[in-house]
Amino acid sequence: MSLSAEASPPAPASPTRVRRHIAFRIIVAAIALLLIVGFGVWLSILTPWVSFADTTDHGWTRTPELHRTADTMSAAVMGAVGAAGIVLAVLPRRRSALTGWFVAMVAAMGITSVVSSVIQGHDLLDAAIFAAGWLALLVVPPLLLAPDRRGLPAGGVASEDRPRGPLLAALWALVVAGALIAVGAIVWRLAGGIIENPREDDVVGFVLFGLAFALGGAQCIRAREGWRTLAIILAAVAAYTVVAGVSLALG
Repeated sequence: MSLSAEASPPAPASPTRVRRHIAFRIIVAAIALLLIVGFGVWLSILTPWVSFADTTDHGWTRTPELHRTADTMSAAVMGAVGAAGIVLAVLPRRRSALTGWFVAMVAAMGITSVVSSVIQGHDLLDAAIFAAGWLALLVVPPLLLAPDRRGLPAGGVASEDRPRGPLLAALWALVVAGALIAVGAIVWRLAGGIIENPREDDVVGFVLFGLAFALGGAQCIRAREGWRTLAIILAAVAAYTVVAGVSLALG
């Protein structure tokens, strides 16, 4: 055989794999739409600049102006996870860093919904049923259908491309800042810290915000496939946070 002979083309994907990938795209796109449209993130992302009436029944009278920081952080997290879902729906392959972060954050939202319900004095059984349904419908399917599902238990498939220099330092800063925000919020609340009412669940938004940076930064530092896409999303959230924070401080 001639050494110059062309290599044979890769074998086509099996019909089962193709169907699985299509199902994955549909599910992550649906989750993205749920977060961005269903939960109104497309509108609440403007919270630093626009005052919205609170139409949610919290069981007590909530003053939206006092909770704009927490609402802004919640919108930023949901928007970031929704954006990740859209990216995965379009480009699902070789993005296990983004897939792992996306699934982890969706799971965290479902789990912390129980904490939110307990804080607000809602029925614990109803909250547990909701969380179980959330995990079963929105977390398990992406895990089972993801193109790189075998690597997800380890956080994703390792990449030869690794962050270095200033980028690596910035990612470490995000991890540390995220961890401090999440842990600090929990300590603050356990110490009796509130903004307006003991039944407010603002602490959940703070924790999810910190967790998003801590987990996302760690995924990038570990150089899982597609970490650069995740880093761009985290950078966008950080930029939004800075601009929103300045606006809230001056407003």
